Amino acid sequence: MSIQHIIGAAFLAAGTIYAVSILRDALRDRRSFALERGSLRGTMVAEAIVYFLCTIGISDFVMNTIVVRKLKLADPETLPDCLITSGIVPGAFIAFLYLRNAPPVDTVTLLVFMVTLAIGSFFGSRAVGKMDGEVIRKALVILLIAAVAAMVIRMILSSGAPGTATALTGWKLAVMGILTLIFGFTNMLGIPAKPFTTTVLMLLGMSPIAVLTLLLGSVPISVVTGGINVVRRRRYNKKLAVSAVTAGCVTAFIGTILAISINATVLNLLLIGVILIAVITLIKK
Repeated sequence: MSIQHIIGAAFLAAGTIYAVSILRDALRDRRSFALERGSLRGTMVAEAIVYFLCTIGISDFVMNTIVVRKLKLADPETLPDCLITSGIVPGAFIAFLYLRNAPPVDTVTLLVFMVTLAIGSFFGSRAVGKMDGEVIRKALVILLIAAVAAMVIRMILSSGAPGTATALTGWKLAVMGILTLIFGFTNMLGIPAKPFTTTVLMLLGMSPIAVLTLLLGSVPISVVTGGINVVRRRRYNKKLAVSAVTAGCVTAFIGTILAISINATVLNLLLIGVILIAVITLIKK
């Protein structure tokens, strides 16, 4: 069994543990669950769409920011907790499915990427629990705009000759480690890590296939690690979390199995549009 298969199995195990915890919490206090904001049917439909689109690379954090704001499922200070909790189980499931058949990537690069992302996410999830909701909202706006800039840079890079590296060594590995540590931290604010990490990895010369393996197979470590603090706080919307665990996982499975292909330029433009909508919803209190 390869290291990627072992990591995929670990993701599946962690996702299962979180799923049991979230569902048990909802069933244990059904009255509190019924009083949560939003309609269970509406959130299930929304999460089914979110995690189907997630399988083609559109950030679930960005889409769920729009869902939470539009359906008024949470206050600004609890928005990051809602995003993290709803993303844990579907993200782990997608990582497991992807890593089963993903092309091999250098083990050292993969482990450094995952460990630094996990450390940043762990401390980010602790910090965000102490932050003011208005500060979080402003940070989201600024960093999401930065995410759009990262997407534009990625599009420019994609139009040129793609990188060919499947591994990073020396100073490139160190740069990646430092930056993914930061991206793991900011991911806990609700800022999607994928646009930034993709841009950095492409700038460092990695091949598109290796980048995909690192992103789809490893970025979920951020929410899995951050969830250790977040689920314990219980400041998330239970209807949203249960919808992600159920309907979100079903459509994520369908999307992954279908192996949807889409033109890279169209996907980039679509993601930029989604991020800009999220920015507008955050600016409009």
